[in-house]
Amino acid sequence: MWLHSLKERSTDFVRLWQYSIGFYGVWIAHIGRQMKLFNHIAAGPVSIEKLILNTKLHPTAVRAWCSAALSYQLITAKNGKLQLKKQMKRILVDKTSPDYLGGQFSYLALRSLEYGAFEELFKSGKTRKKISTLSAIEQATDWDHYAFLAAVQRHRKLHQMLSKGCRLLDVGCGTGSMLTKLHKEYPKSSLVGIDPSGKAVATARQIASGTPISLIKLSGESMEFANEFEIVYLGESLYATKDKERVLSNCWRALKKGGTIAIVEGLLPKKSKFQDYSGLLIMGMQLDFALQDHKFMNRKDIIRLLNKGFSKADFKHLGGNVYLVSATKT
Repeated sequence: MWLHSLKERSTDFVRLWQYSIGFYGVWIAHIGRQMKLFNHIAAGPVSIEKLILNTKLHPTAVRAWCSAALSYQLITAKNGKLQLKKQMKRILVDKTSPDYLGGQFSYLALRSLEYGAFEELFKSGKTRKKISTLSAIEQATDWDHYAFLAAVQRHRKLHQMLSKGCRLLDVGCGTGSMLTKLHKEYPKSSLVGIDPSGKAVATARQIASGTPISLIKLSGESMEFANEFEIVYLGESLYATKDKERVLSNCWRALKKGGTIAIVEGLLPKKSKFQDYSGLLIMGMQLDFALQDHKFMNRKDIIRLLNKGFSKADFKHLGGNVYLVSATKT
């Protein structure tokens, strides 16, 4: 075969070869999550034949996946039975773990289904709106949600307000999964979510069924709340808004005096950090965002937006170039 050993190749060749392998790694991980294969293996050592029986999935597909997952060391085998190591369970299955990456793999896999549209983007500038995006975002944001909740626990002001009971507005709530997590942790608080997608709001109402969470089909640009909330939260939604200044102005009006705006957003790294693993991820995702007619912001962009009516902007790094930015209404 033409490829005998990577040791004989240049560092650039090895790096690019690893990128091609990584593409398949993303899909192996996503399929393992989507088809619940990881969950079945995590429940206890299981043979491939028993896994096929338990999942009721097509035998040929399951065997091919197991072979690939073993080769990529996502799962292990001992005495003829498949296993999922504790560390891999934290990375691929446990959504509450700070090491959780499973949702990121699924986001990348689902978004790649639309990448055939890149040709039109480059030839004519035509972008493609949300097709698989809603499902992809659902997969990716669990880590953000739990990272935000952990940060809130450490943020004395936010934690105290939510514990005692306050009104919180989630701007761009999507399918409402953040609000349901917040309600579970802070049941004394009154939670309201808005989103311009009717499909997302309908799903959110199903997820939040039986809770007092209020959900409204409404965009951040057109909301008219005034002096109603102690906290306004924007979780990975500000980047998707066309008129960011108007959204921030509306958020300011919606807050009571002294209220807090909390923004969770992936921000472009400094140039010196472009080659870090998290920096490489976000730099590569710029193409994905361009296809959706969005783009990442940097720290200066956020500060500029908050300069009009907010003070004491504080940046907390949650990991992976995702930040919790909080500021106070003046």
